[in-house]
Amino acid sequence: MTVARLEVPVTAIRDALVAAPVAHADETSRRVNSILHWLPVLSTNRLTAYFPHPKRGAEALDAFGLLSQFVGVLVHDHGSACQRYQCLHAFCNAHHRRELITIAERSPSQPWATDMITLLCQANAVVGEAQAQDLETLPASNSEHLRTRYDTILSKAEAGNPPRPRRPGTRGRVKQSPAYNLIRRLRERRNEVLRFLTDRRVPFDNNQAERDLRMPKLKQKVSGCFRSDTGAGDFAIIRSYLSTLRTIRRSFQPARPDLPGPPPMPQIGVADIVTVGAYLRLNFLPAAFTRYFPVGRSLPPKQSPPVRSTWPRSFSNPRGGVDHVSE
Repeated sequence: MTVARLEVPVTAIRDALVAAPVAHADETSRRVNSILHWLPVLSTNRLTAYFPHPKRGAEALDAFGLLSQFVGVLVHDHGSACQRYQCLHAFCNAHHRRELITIAERSPSQPWATDMITLLCQANAVVGEAQAQDLETLPASNSEHLRTRYDTILSKAEAGNPPRPRRPGTRGRVKQSPAYNLIRRLRERRNEVLRFLTDRRVPFDNNQAERDLRMPKLKQKVSGCFRSDTGAGDFAIIRSYLSTLRTIRRSFQPARPDLPGPPPMPQIGVADIVTVGAYLRLNFLPAAFTRYFPVGRSLPPKQSPPVRSTWPRSFSNPRGGVDHVSE
C-alpha cells in the first residue's frame, strides 16, 4: 500500500527532526468518527511530522516519542506539556502580544501592557536588523538595554497587579487574574520569552507550527471528520511527507508514474541538507496522483464550450437555458 511505503521516509523525517537545532511544536483538534481527537505537529522550515492521538497534551506528546529525544531549542506556546521535556525552550511572543492587547483593551488603567507590546515589537525589529547585517549575535549593549526595559515594565506591572489573597475557610489554589498570570509567566520564564535576543536561530513566534496546521484544518473544513482511526493515521503520514516535499521546493511533477525518472526524494538534514540514502525505496505515490494520473492514460480532451441556441426563447428552451451541447 502507498502508506506502508511512506513509513520509511516519514521515519527518516522524524529522526532528522529529533536532531534539528530548533523545532516548533503545536497541536490542533479534529474529529474522527464524530469523536474529538488531536493532531500534534513537530516541524522546522524544512521538515514536518504529524501524529494523531485521541488525547491532547502530555499523553499525546509522549506517544509521539520525539520530544523525549529532542535536545535542541523547542519553540511552543508555553504549554505545560511541552515544558516537561529536558531541552531548551522558547515561547511564542505572538501569543504574548495577543494577551497583552486583550489586557490593554479591557483595562485601560494598565499602561504597562502597551509598553510591553512596544518593547517586544522593537526587540523583534532590532533582531531583524542585526540579521540583515549578517551579525552572529545582537550587540551586548542592545540586548542588555532591552532586558533592563523588560524588567522595569514588569516591576510596574507587579505593583499594579498584586496576587489575590486567600479567602478564609477556602482550600486549593487561589484563582488569579489573567494579568497577574501573564506577568508571573513573563517574569519567571524571562529567558524563554527573550531567547530570540540571544540565539539567532530562534524566531520571535511559533508561526511555523501554526502554518503547518493550516492544511489539516482546511481538510477538516472541506471534507469533515475522518471515518476511522486508520484514515486519520494515513492522512498524517501522507501529509508529513508532502509537507516536507513542498517546503524543500521540489516539484510534484516527477511523481507521476507516466513520466520517466524516480519520484522526488525529500532531502532532509540536520544542519542544512543531508540526503537520506539515495536507495530508499520511495517508489510510491499518494492515492490522489494514481487516481487522476493513471498509468497509460492521458488527460481527457478539453470539452467544447456549450453552444447557446439562436432560436427565440419560445422555440428552444422555455426557461431560457442552454440547449443541447454540440458534439
